[in-house]
Amino acid sequence: MQKMMDSQKGEKVTGPRHEIEESPSNNCCNRGFLRFQPKIREQISLSLLAVVYLLASVRYFPGQALHSMVETMIHVLSVAPINLGATLIIVAVLQRLVKERLPLSRTLRFYFVVAICLEFILGLAHYFEMNGAV
Repeated sequence: MQKMMDSQKGEKVTGPRHEIEESPSNNCCNRGFLRFQPKIREQISLSLLAVVYLLASVRYFPGQALHSMVETMIHVLSVAPINLGATLIIVAVLQRLVKERLPLSRTLRFYFVVAICLEFILGLAHYFEMNGAV
């Protein structure tokens, strides 16, 4: 830390000195955008997790598009309670550890990660069942 003189009062001020340089990129709009950039990244990553989950949930039957859609919806609705229960247990344990409530975005992120892991296992089982390996 460095000591410096405050130009208005003549007092000594300790701490790092932050000077804002005058440049065309340092205007009000850019500073506001930089403040919301992490939120945009979080929303994009959460959306990508949702898309990966939906892709992992697809149950494909060659040449039968309607049957594939119906089986996918039945599968998603039948596996959702398992994913929800596992997520609630994980979130409850984490909340006890950190002693504060997790934000909804973090809870959704845990839900999608648990669901993707389960869908990967169930998708492999579905694939092997379709090819007669099981």
